[in-house]
Amino acid sequence: MSESHDDPLIARVAGELRRPVPLSPDFDARVMAAVRRAPPRLPVRAWAWVREPRTVAVSPLGGLAMAAGVAGLVLVGMWGSQRGAVSHQPSAVSAAGTVPSVTFVFLAPQARSVALAGDFDGWDAARLPMRREGPGLWTVDVPLAPGRYQYAFVVDGRRFVPDPSAPRASGEDFGTPTSVVTVGGAARAAGGSL
Repeated sequence: MSESHDDPLIARVAGELRRPVPLSPDFDARVMAAVRRAPPRLPVRAWAWVREPRTVAVSPLGGLAMAAGVAGLVLVGMWGSQRGAVSHQPSAVSAAGTVPSVTFVFLAPQARSVALAGDFDGWDAARLPMRREGPGLWTVDVPLAPGRYQYAFVVDGRRFVPDPSAPRASGEDFGTPTSVVTVGGAARAAGGSL
C-alpha cells in the first residue's frame, strides 16, 4: 500500500512506528530469567518425579499382601510358560536298528481329548490319540525315523493347535499353522525339552 502524503495523521503514526524502540539494559536478563522460571516440558518433569526419593510406609499386612501378589504372578507366569509345552525326547537308535520313539507332551487342562496329527500319519487325528497323564497333561510316544516332520495337536477332535514352544513350519497346511520337529540319527539327539 502506498503512503498517502495527503493525511498528516497517517504520516505521523507511520513515522512513530518506524522509529526504533530503545530497550532497557536489563531487558535480556529479564527475558532469560522468565525462560528459566517457565515449567519444564512434561517428559523432563516426569523423569525428575521418578528420580526423586520417596518414603513409602507399608503395614505388615500390606507387605504380606504384596508378597503374596508377587508370588502369585510368578506362579501364573511359570504355569503359562509350561502351557502347551511339548517334549521331544527321542531315544537313540538301538543296535538292532529300531526306529527311535519321540514323546510328545501337551498341556491342555480344559480339553476332553487330544490327539497328535502330522505328515508322519497323513494328518489323521484318529491314529495317534494322546493319553491323559495328569491334570491337563497329555502324552503320546511316536516311533519316528530320522527326518523333519510337521505336526499339530488336535484338541477335542476339531481344533488344530500348533505347538507353542516348537518352531513353526513355513507355510500352513490346511490353513492352520503347524510346528516342526527334527529327529536325528543315533549320533545326534533331536529336539530336547521345549
